[in-house]
Amino acid sequence: MEAERLHREAALLSNTLADFAENDVAGRKAVVDQIIDLRERWKDVRYQIDHGQPRQSNRYVPVNRPPKPTEIRTGMTEAEIRSELSKTRVNISKYKAKLADNPDSVKTEKWEQELARLEAIREQYDTELIRLTYETAQQVSGEGAG
Repeated sequence: MEAERLHREAALLSNTLADFAENDVAGRKAVVDQIIDLRERWKDVRYQIDHGQPRQSNRYVPVNRPPKPTEIRTGMTEAEIRSELSKTRVNISKYKAKLADNPDSVKTEKWEQELARLEAIREQYDTELIRLTYETAQQVSGEGAG
């Protein structure tokens, strides 16, 4: 079977990794890339056998996620703003903890950018909440004067 052949080939290549010199990263990488390719082809064959249809692989398709918002939604009620503000504060706290616990992580720059984005959004929520509170106070004082 095709799946068995691919599996055997990947196993044999895997065994050759021990033959490389300790510092031969480039040589190992070439073999590892071949193993990964064989494993993906093996998965394709196994999926075809198990499900009777081709596997829809996303291995070469980058994920296009919409960018995270950098501004708050408009037209929110005070309750919605307070709820979003609470979630934002929790997320800010999580990112600060990540940065404090793992200052040398490869994701540090990404976390710092996300933290800056969240802090800017928090400031917008705070400003919007103050504006709504002020407008409500003006309406209440205007009704009492009338």
